[in-house]
Amino acid sequence: MRRYFSALVLALLAATALAVPAQAHAELKSSNPASGAALDAPPKQIELIFSDVISLPDGEAVVVTGPDGSKWPVTQAHAVDKTITATVDAAAAKAGAHTLAWRAQADDGDVISGTFSFTMNVAAQPSSTAPPSSVTMSAPVSNAPPSTTPSESGGIPAWVWIVVGLVVIVGAILLVRRRKA
Repeated sequence: MRRYFSALVLALLAATALAVPAQAHAELKSSNPASGAALDAPPKQIELIFSDVISLPDGEAVVVTGPDGSKWPVTQAHAVDKTITATVDAAAAKAGAHTLAWRAQADDGDVISGTFSFTMNVAAQPSSTAPPSSVTMSAPVSNAPPSTTPSESGGIPAWVWIVVGLVVIVGAILLVRRRKA
């Protein structure tokens, strides 16, 4: 019985040593415009930088909504390594708070998403009268934590269930052994 118990303990140790901890999803590290930024001119491009390699999800990756609920036209969204860039039509910008909603596909296939706000101090001018040098981008670092929400959570990782099962088995064996003694 002692050999059986020793073998079970070794199996438990081997299983927990081989269990791979859950890997964290990619998360938004910084953006341009930054969360909470106050811009004097509308950005022509959105840049989202993540902690890990990402790709574009099915559907829209970047949606910018103005204070009146209207969406900015977003074109040419690209994902390269850890960065998503998208060209926006700055002529749709209005003075006030804007919301930027983003979606990205992590390397493990899960889609992550989040939103943040930035403020336009003045409304966009027609592109023919706005000088190109008037675009002021905010610093690409955001102090506010990103809002990431996995669209589909896989629940509790399998390795946790394996460890729990092994602990229950060891507990049952110890209980039976104690009753026999």
